[in-house]
Amino acid sequence: MSNPRVIEHLRKAEIFGGLTDEELVQIAAVCRAIKAPADTTIFNEGDEGDELFVLLDGSVRVQIKTRTPEGSFATSTINSLYTGQCFGELVLLNNAHRSATIIAAEPSTLLVMRERDFRRVFESSPRIGYLVMRNLAQDLAFKLRSSNLLLRGNIRWQHGELGRV
Repeated sequence: MSNPRVIEHLRKAEIFGGLTDEELVQIAAVCRAIKAPADTTIFNEGDEGDELFVLLDGSVRVQIKTRTPEGSFATSTINSLYTGQCFGELVLLNNAHRSATIIAAEPSTLLVMRERDFRRVFESSPRIGYLVMRNLAQDLAFKLRSSNLLLRGNIRWQHGELGRV
């Protein structure tokens, strides 16, 4: 899958920041693109999974089940992700079950990478592994801080940016 268009998209993805075009070709070789129509569930909270997703275009909603004061469960949108952002990245770190439900908010194109293929690229090129893991750590820290602020009611989501309330 290493055509110039895919390389261009990978170059814009935050988790691949700092990689050379030659390194992006190695990443592209283990990817496939899929289309997700609006309101399509990509995966559900609690599902097993072994794939990382990068948004090539479109957007998704990140939802979790939360307990209400009455003890029942409700679904809450805790984040929105846009072009260039990734999700499902926790499988690269610990093979855990999915921590949220991801739903396409609009028609979206996703780049999909399996964990074992990613691991193989990382093992053959420690520089790629280091840069991607550093970028993932920064991305996860941002998502955690943003979600915490959102849950505390300190911010609201706007397309592509955070806004104070």
